[in-house]
Amino acid sequence: MPTSTQAAIRAGKINPKKPVVALTFDDGPGIYTSRILDTLQHHEGRVSFFVEGRNIAKNKSTLLRAFNMGNEIICHTWNHHDMTTLSGRAIKKELFDTIAAIAKLTGTVSLMFRPPYGNINKKVEKISLSLGLAIIKWSLDTRDWETKDTEAIYTKIANEVTNGDIILCHDSIPATAEAMSRIIPELIAHDCQLVTVSELLHFKYGEIEPGRTYLS
Repeated sequence: MPTSTQAAIRAGKINPKKPVVALTFDDGPGIYTSRILDTLQHHEGRVSFFVEGRNIAKNKSTLLRAFNMGNEIICHTWNHHDMTTLSGRAIKKELFDTIAAIAKLTGTVSLMFRPPYGNINKKVEKISLSLGLAIIKWSLDTRDWETKDTEAIYTKIANEVTNGDIILCHDSIPATAEAMSRIIPELIAHDCQLVTVSELLHFKYGEIEPGRTYLS
């Protein structure tokens, strides 16, 4: 993940007269992540990958490719457990282990995380604040996890995307990778700037606050 300073610098280059969107992908890296990277390689823009720690070791080359292309790598916990059901110690381990694995591979530290299923409670919020981590949710859910249908995923984004959206997708779903080959060039053709979550939040809010939950 880019450092906070790097993200802020990039955010300063965002054209305020054009729409800006953060495409995000949960549950990878996996076998379909490369297809999304292939699409991104042919078009301008960056995205954010919310990775599960347990998937990193067997997909190092894919994740490094994503990182080296300028995409953002963010914690999505180690095992994708509902954090509201865990003890404080277990929550910290899920976060620490994943952040450490990202740092070991990329040399950068994720200062944000996305809770599995979007579920949080006061305990999760308190721990995120104590660890200096922001909580990232979303403003547009493609529901690709439910439909697993390329046309439905494409149509959901094309019909409902608005300026400033954080869009929830999953790079563990083949239909999502296929839909990206259509929607990414279309968004760019309509002058939409594809940025990372950090860039979007720095552009909208300036500093990203630990313990705060961001939807867009």
